[in-house]
Amino acid sequence: MARSLSTQLRRAPTRYRPISRIAVGGMAEVWRAEASFEDGGKYEVAIKRVLPQMGQPVFRSMFEDEARLGMLLRHPNIVRVYDARDVGGTFIMVMELVDGDSLKSIIERAHQRNACMPLAMALHVGRELAAALDYVHVAEDEEGNHLGIIHRDVSPHNLLLGRDGAVKLMDFGLADASVHEHVHSEEMVGGKLGYLAPEIIMQKPVDHRIDLFGLGIVIWEMLAGRRLFQGETDADTVRNVARCEVPSLRHYNEHVPTQVDQLLQAMLAQDPDKRLPSAARIVEALDALLRRIDPDVGHKDVALVVGLHLHQKKREAPKEDLELDIEVMGLADLFQDELSAFVASVADASGGSDALDPNDFALGITSGVRSRPRPIDE
Repeated sequence: MARSLSTQLRRAPTRYRPISRIAVGGMAEVWRAEASFEDGGKYEVAIKRVLPQMGQPVFRSMFEDEARLGMLLRHPNIVRVYDARDVGGTFIMVMELVDGDSLKSIIERAHQRNACMPLAMALHVGRELAAALDYVHVAEDEEGNHLGIIHRDVSPHNLLLGRDGAVKLMDFGLADASVHEHVHSEEMVGGKLGYLAPEIIMQKPVDHRIDLFGLGIVIWEMLAGRRLFQGETDADTVRNVARCEVPSLRHYNEHVPTQVDQLLQAMLAQDPDKRLPSAARIVEALDALLRRIDPDVGHKDVALVVGLHLHQKKREAPKEDLELDIEVMGLADLFQDELSAFVASVADASGGSDALDPNDFALGITSGVRSRPRPIDE
């Protein structure tokens, strides 16, 4: 039997060849890359790199925590982290490459057309995200100690949908976990303003239910064809979250059954004690709804929507126009220089550097985390 990519990355000398930059944010950038092995095997991966200007120890510590945690989480609805190491003085994570796009990109294009996501598909995507949250929220180490993981940034930005129909939660950079070496300040808000729970805005104690609230917003926005709390300014958004006034979905989408509207109202209650208490309960509720609405919905429906989205995206932004824009802006040489420098630094260091070891965790986790008996992607 062929060894898995994660097994090869842990055992075989590896060279990573960055190919193109996929995305860049305030703290890090993500590159499409190729992992090559001495036996000739090649795999496409994603490389997340801390931006060189983010060299402060606090950011480095947070990134290392994210990498360690990511290498322990093994679930079909969570982006895998295969490897992490220091390359040329900057920290990189080697991750599963999801060939598709973020839910954010997909629903933004739908909202621009005043369109909603298909009902059954939206509920299926929500169900898969809930399954990922159920896994992390109840995760334990090998000795049965609860890890206390809270994602803290559940939003369409951090949910990837693949051409193959995969639904993958990513980016645990703001997550809480009992095994983290870096402890977030109690004053730190984190997350996207429009996807925060009211208790965060009100500076009240929080727990895993803030992730479930974010999940509720994601499903609501897929089905309503509009943002829920987003205001014209950040201040407006904060006030909207604090008020937590959630209109009926049926006001914006007459095809939404009453039972779905009621579920979302329960998930988005202002008082955490009045919400559904766990991701497992949400999975059960969504499964029951899908059995009545469309028991056959699944990966094929997600794949169809992603394929249509990417085709339209390509038509609207032809490669020739993108290349012309880069030339006009005088960025072509700069981009190529940056790519060449990164390729050289990775090629020089990746084969000989020591990978970050999950065994460095304080609780001595050695082979992933335990959770409810759900399918685990090994």
